[in-house]
Amino acid sequence: MVSAVLLIVNPSESRAAEKPNVIVIMADDLGFSDLGCYGGEIETPHIDRLADEGVRFSGFKNTCRCAPSRASLLTGRYQHAVGVGRMTAKDFQRPGYRGQLSLDAPTLAEILKPKGYGTGIVGKWHLTVTDKKSPQKPVFPLDRGFDFFHGTWWGAKDYFSPQFMMTNREHLPEGNDVYPEDYYLTEDLSEQAIRFVTDQVNEEVPFFLYLAHYAPHAPIQAPADRIETCRRRYEVGFQQLQNERFARQKSLGVLPNEQTRLASGMPDWGKLNRAQQASWVQTMATYAAMIEIMDDGIGELIDLLKEKGEYENTLILFMSDNGSTSERKGGKHSQSFPMLSNTPYRGKKAQTWEGGISSPLIVSWPERLKEHAGAIRHGRCHIIDILPTCLEATDVEFPEFFRGKAPATPHGSNLLSAAGGAELPERPLFWEHGTRRAVYEDGWKLVADARGAPWKLYNLKNDPTEQKQLNEEFPDRVASLKALWQNWAEEYDVVPLP
Repeated sequence: MVSAVLLIVNPSESRAAEKPNVIVIMADDLGFSDLGCYGGEIETPHIDRLADEGVRFSGFKNTCRCAPSRASLLTGRYQHAVGVGRMTAKDFQRPGYRGQLSLDAPTLAEILKPKGYGTGIVGKWHLTVTDKKSPQKPVFPLDRGFDFFHGTWWGAKDYFSPQFMMTNREHLPEGNDVYPEDYYLTEDLSEQAIRFVTDQVNEEVPFFLYLAHYAPHAPIQAPADRIETCRRRYEVGFQQLQNERFARQKSLGVLPNEQTRLASGMPDWGKLNRAQQASWVQTMATYAAMIEIMDDGIGELIDLLKEKGEYENTLILFMSDNGSTSERKGGKHSQSFPMLSNTPYRGKKAQTWEGGISSPLIVSWPERLKEHAGAIRHGRCHIIDILPTCLEATDVEFPEFFRGKAPATPHGSNLLSAAGGAELPERPLFWEHGTRRAVYEDGWKLVADARGAPWKLYNLKNDPTEQKQLNEEFPDRVASLKALWQNWAEEYDVVPLP
């Protein structure tokens, strides 16, 4: 499901202290290597332009799943600490697993709105409990600091006739006869984002826009003419495409380090019959078209910012909510989809292997990062770092009181110094989702990818794609990392696993 972030500053003299605008763009289920600027053959010239004028991070990590990543992005805290340890479909009635964003933690919108910001979300919310047995009242964006909302409060289900759509507090009608024949969800979201930004600029107020695209989440759908323009590039098959992506990643410098090897396990394209190959080509051409349509809308937003004189002092962070997925029609070759999109890593969405938790992160702010344009920053950072980064950029302090009491501070760190060339500090990072667990410290990672699965140790400094298990060689390291994860899990109500 992935996503992305964008931060904008207005140099207009009419603004008090020239407060920066903030735009957060998140793609959904986008893989680490899908963008052109991360090695992909998918044509994303507008996002690539942000990378050329900004900074790319090679080691940005998410929570491995949609709703938890969104919770961490908006609060700067691990997802269990704000009630979204699992998804929104079930309320386990435990603090870490309520299926809804905790009212105790301020969102970025709730922090910026009192400072004079217009706040809007366009796209996917997915932080409202859907368990009918839950005693909680559903909480929508306008309840959490946003002035404007247009998008889906859950999943869209269909790009031509989406479900669960809202504008502000109004639930929109559903059905095939509701939307015009040429309607496409991604284009609608792009238009609404442009409308929101235009309104804020005309009113001369700083703004925070969270643009949470549904693309390229399943169902894999796009207009026929856009699919056709992408078809030929996929006829060579997934093995050749993965090798080409990996070669481009080496050339671009977006791999974690020079020791990075391509993860094993890609199926054999030659073992597919013609019908299976044709099905795969159709699916990948559609997937590519979905991303390219999203890129078109981002290009229109950039053009608007330039037209309005807002672009130069604009900080942009682009990301995905998790790694790519096999949730596409593919049968025996479905595993090829995440393996290609998540090149060079193993694993996929909802898994704590690197393929499930790795995302592009682009930080573009021409006025602030002009000297660093095109740079690539290595080292690990996390989606919990987005809120502190936005607060640093806007010179807004985390509130001392929220809803009448002192809120717990964010877990994340500001990334602006790293974008400017400072080395990312080493720190432990933690994961748990659906009983899949992982912990990282000082180049080492311990992974248990199922409830009953044993912990497995990897040295990511010389094995970034987790190919060689090292449990027997370093039993003390296994024990120390396991204890570190256990302490974190007990502190934030992760265990016992539901």
